[in-house]
Amino acid sequence: MKDWPANLFLTLVAGAMLFAVANWPGRQAPAQPAPVIVPVPAPSQPAPRRPLLPREDVAGASVGGNVAPDGTQINCDLPGSLHQKNTGGSDGAGLCVYASARHAGRWQNDPLFDAVFEYMKRHPGGSYPEKFDRTLKACAKEMDLPVPEYFHVTNSSDLEVLRLACKTGRLPGVTYERSPTRRYNGQRIAHMVNLSHADEQWACVLDNNYPGADKYEWMTPDEFLRVCNPGGYWAIVLLTPPPPGPPTN
Repeated sequence: MKDWPANLFLTLVAGAMLFAVANWPGRQAPAQPAPVIVPVPAPSQPAPRRPLLPREDVAGASVGGNVAPDGTQINCDLPGSLHQKNTGGSDGAGLCVYASARHAGRWQNDPLFDAVFEYMKRHPGGSYPEKFDRTLKACAKEMDLPVPEYFHVTNSSDLEVLRLACKTGRLPGVTYERSPTRRYNGQRIAHMVNLSHADEQWACVLDNNYPGADKYEWMTPDEFLRVCNPGGYWAIVLLTPPPPGPPTN
């Protein structure tokens, strides 16, 4: 019993020392694992339906020949016998870009732009600027033809370049999202057509799904901008000189 106070004293001293060591300034607490954050997926919602072409867009558009409703003569009057009907490539995907290039090649007398449509019948269809460039070079190599000067217009939302192209007799291909005369049942499509005329009053479309000298679509410039991919169109402009214009007094 007489040793009990001494043992108690030693026990208290040992406890105090352990407490001091555990709480010594500068001692870092053991690292805690970082919390795992599990993202909660947002509830899936169907994309909102994009409306069909408004009825008011149809009022100024019409199908007709190579003269506008007010008598304006078309800029690039490619004969109907030279219009190319769109078809599919080796995988069935459409060749509208290359049909449009053929129209430009035939109008501007460039053999490579004319030939690339037949070349693409043996290759997968569909296109975009980089693929068009590669395809044209491959076709040129296979047929031993020079690559003509041309350029792309991408993500544009005005008609200045296309107006200049048409005014100087070029026949550009341009993307086209829907028909203002209710072709394709008014639905949106992924397509390319030719712009055969563009000025301050009129735009005129040659659609390779509707070839023919009496199948041109005439519309106002504003209507055209609403249907040629409103977010920014893609156009291909061949720079080869156009044929001479009709004689005038």
